[in-house]
Amino acid sequence: MHIDTQGSTVFPYSYKSGQNEEISSFPMYDSGEKRMARISISVKYSFLVFFSIVATSVLLSWFVLDIISTQINKQLVLRGQTITQQLSYALAPLLLSRDHAKVKAALNKLFEKSDIVDATIIDSNEKIIVADKDYSKIGQPFENSKIDWEKRGCQGLIEDKASDRLIFLSSASFSNVKVGCVIVQISTLDITKTIHKATLRVLYVTVLIALVIIALSFIMLRRALKPLSKVIDGTRKIADGHFSTRIGLRTRDEIGELAEAFDAMAARTELFFRYVDKSIAERLVKNGDLARPGGKLKQVSVLFGDMRGFTQLSNELTPGEVVWILNTYFSLFFQVVHHFDGVVDKTMGDAIMAFYEPYTSKDISNAKRAIMSAIAMRASVWILSSSINEVMKLKAPLRIPPCNFGFAVATGRLIVGNIGSVYHLDYTVCGPAVNLASRLQQDTRKGEIIMDRFTAMDVDNLVDTKQLPQVLPKGFLPSHEVTPYLVVSLKEKQRKEIGNLLAKMFTRDFFMNQVLADKVGQKQISLDHRLRWANAMLDKAKKIFESSSTDYIIT
Repeated sequence: MHIDTQGSTVFPYSYKSGQNEEISSFPMYDSGEKRMARISISVKYSFLVFFSIVATSVLLSWFVLDIISTQINKQLVLRGQTITQQLSYALAPLLLSRDHAKVKAALNKLFEKSDIVDATIIDSNEKIIVADKDYSKIGQPFENSKIDWEKRGCQGLIEDKASDRLIFLSSASFSNVKVGCVIVQISTLDITKTIHKATLRVLYVTVLIALVIIALSFIMLRRALKPLSKVIDGTRKIADGHFSTRIGLRTRDEIGELAEAFDAMAARTELFFRYVDKSIAERLVKNGDLARPGGKLKQVSVLFGDMRGFTQLSNELTPGEVVWILNTYFSLFFQVVHHFDGVVDKTMGDAIMAFYEPYTSKDISNAKRAIMSAIAMRASVWILSSSINEVMKLKAPLRIPPCNFGFAVATGRLIVGNIGSVYHLDYTVCGPAVNLASRLQQDTRKGEIIMDRFTAMDVDNLVDTKQLPQVLPKGFLPSHEVTPYLVVSLKEKQRKEIGNLLAKMFTRDFFMNQVLADKVGQKQISLDHRLRWANAMLDKAKKIFESSSTDYIIT
């Protein structure tokens, strides 16, 4: 068993009920359980922002660049048409006079414009090249598959996307007499490259801005969501059974509201589990069928423990002092019961009742676990009383007096299940063995552990016993006399487990917070004095653990 700093206990056992029906034990939330890979909200949000910015920028850039490209193309077409028309107007008289030299000179001047990649002048029959950028073509038939002379004639615009060119055609006429055809080709490649570069630059700038924004949003979101991790950690601790967990987060946003609601829930849960044994809740959560009314017949061991001299104690002390004393002893007993995989059924004034179910239908370890629990409870009472007596010599003010308890264990076939009504159910046991354990406990003296014959048969290899005279417990028929057995010693093999458990239960903090008083009357006791007394009690407890004597286990 491991007791954490908050006082919660993790149990190393698993419960089993009925025929091969297993009920997993503590913890209710398995922190080691394999879970799906988690992607933080900040990462998700950052990627969402990134893709939103990039998508928006791309769409906006495409829209703007499309408008720009359309306008540029319009201007380019207008320019090409103007150049072609002006050239045809200027060359018309030259073509009419067949002044080919001046026609060539006009073309050469036209080629000074970098975007004009080609220009051709053909005769009026649109067959023979009169002038061209390539002199070798002059006098040759004009061939261009892009131009349909029959449909178009020498007029209009042809877009050659394969070669990124615009082909402009204009008829050269003089006094309404057609004298030739002017063909000018303007390249759109530079404009296309420019638009492409602009697009890439826009994308680069967009990605850069998006990365900056994603980095800033990630940092800001991480800071904003950092308190949420506290809520997640708190939830896991609550699921692990640490019901004293509080977040204590106060922020003016939804996470702050969530934290406040969490703390309120945790406070109510902690209060609830002060009235319900955690092990019962674990069983009901893991196996919903157990929450239904009804029960099963099982071989169960029942333990009763009762304080001796409680009546006199309650008459001498205030109610608050009596409750503190009972709670201190019961806190030790609860740890013992949970360590040995039992269920605390109830506390009744100065008495405690616990029961131990078998792991399987053939399991008999429930009797052994019940007896080990009784021995550990008796040992915890011995150690606490011895430690108290040690500091009483130093006149230390105490909140707990030395006390004695008697314990009894009985085993039998009992009904285990939910008993009550639709408004309130108790996971409990009922049957003759419960009554027997209660009656035997009444016959115990200070520090004694008594058990019935069925329990003694199951633990003969665990403890040494002494048979006591037969008794007739109250409420039993005369023919149902019972032979009780007194536990007189514990086998050496089991002593180490008891000693290790007690060593974890008794700490300096336990003595400081539960046993020693922090003030006398209205006068506060100094921390140094309390630490000295607590260390003295702890040293006494360690001496008992480390000694070869077994008196603290069995008297």
